[in-house]
Amino acid sequence: MNNLNCQYIKLSEGDTLESIASKYNTTVETILSLNPNLDKNNLPVQICIPIVCPIGSIPYKVTSGDTLSSIATKFYTTAETILKTNPNLNPYNLNIGEVICITEQLPKVPACPSLNIYVVNVGDTVYSIAKKFGITVETLLSINPDLNPYNLTIGSVICLPFTPTPYLIVVNRGTRELLLYHLGILVKTYPIAIGKPTTPTPLGQFYIANKQVNPGGPFGTRWMGLSIPHYGIHGTNMPESIGKAASNGCIRLNNRDVEELFSLVSVYTPVIIIE
Repeated sequence: MNNLNCQYIKLSEGDTLESIASKYNTTVETILSLNPNLDKNNLPVQICIPIVCPIGSIPYKVTSGDTLSSIATKFYTTAETILKTNPNLNPYNLNIGEVICITEQLPKVPACPSLNIYVVNVGDTVYSIAKKFGITVETLLSINPDLNPYNLTIGSVICLPFTPTPYLIVVNRGTRELLLYHLGILVKTYPIAIGKPTTPTPLGQFYIANKQVNPGGPFGTRWMGLSIPHYGIHGTNMPESIGKAASNGCIRLNNRDVEELFSLVSVYTPVIIIE
């Protein structure tokens, strides 16, 4: 078996299925199900054990050239945090194919005091941006003193004030869709990934609390943090997961979709998550 839910371990002298199950927080039955031809009275050199990462962490398979430091950098975390999540991990002997659990870190808070940001798109002007969010050009320029209104750079990030929003986001866990409403009218539907059964996407009424550009890693190109801590709407580096129950509770979109959504909605946009 070769997937992120299973990894092979080398057995030591004296190991039994019971001792292995206890060490890796699993059961003998689960080990046997992953190793259907296993003779429990004559254990081989290595066997496959399940990987069950704690809530708030994701499985990662070690690849050639990986070090604890490089993995930590990739996921915006620290080597110490990885070791705390993986107490049996040998940091000096990472094996290619070994699966470890990585604690997902929230992206850094953006510099804008309002936590409300916008990414300049093709064709944007200071007037069109101000009009889109119901503010004046003067207000936009006052909170972005270094912005050159005659030379907007595509992809650059500018700050927005708190603004009333005409949008409403409804996340339907059953259909695995994000529905965007404008003044009560459905204007767009996006396919999404939702939380796994063990880490479900929470139901309820929330709002977008902050926004971040290019958080990277499992968050893709955009992050919109929700008012419930540790959950957000974001892009992904695993587009094949869209349409599935695959996340640790967050709502994943394809990067092109999350970029479009990001450019439309602002901080305090209501988000309702339904079954």
